[in-house]
Amino acid sequence: MKVLKVIGKFFISLLLVFLALGFLWFIIYLAVPSPQKTVRSFFHLIKMEKYNEAYKLIDGPYKAKRGSLEKFSQEYSLAVQSGTRTEKIKISGIKSTKNPLQKIVSVTVSVFYTGSTVDTQGSYLVEKIPGKGWRIVDNVSSQESQKNPKKANSPLLPKSNP
Repeated sequence: MKVLKVIGKFFISLLLVFLALGFLWFIIYLAVPSPQKTVRSFFHLIKMEKYNEAYKLIDGPYKAKRGSLEKFSQEYSLAVQSGTRTEKIKISGIKSTKNPLQKIVSVTVSVFYTGSTVDTQGSYLVEKIPGKGWRIVDNVSSQESQKNPKKANSPLLPKSNP
């Protein structure tokens, strides 16, 4: 009987350690910024029509391509008014670059458009900018599709998205 009690206490202790580690991992996951979280947050904010907040997650060449906050917001607002809705956001990959402060994040966004759901793929260059954190600095979707021609690649809405 003593052996069973010792084994039981051991397994309970082991279970508590695993639960504590799982909880700690979850807290760290929530607190630590990452390139994937930046891209996911960007599209989630677009989905929630929080264009001002989404615009804060872009920088550099991508911000220059997208133009002012007003232009950026108007493009997505017009897409929503025409019936386009983001339904699902899935990070489909992450690649390292030669620059350790940059990553390429691939995303699949399911969009309800003209009566059906369409999966669109995109790849974004995300950079860790001092004082700002991870920011989307370029849309590299066309460059990625040229490197990997087997991968179907369609532009993410709105259609004017460079």
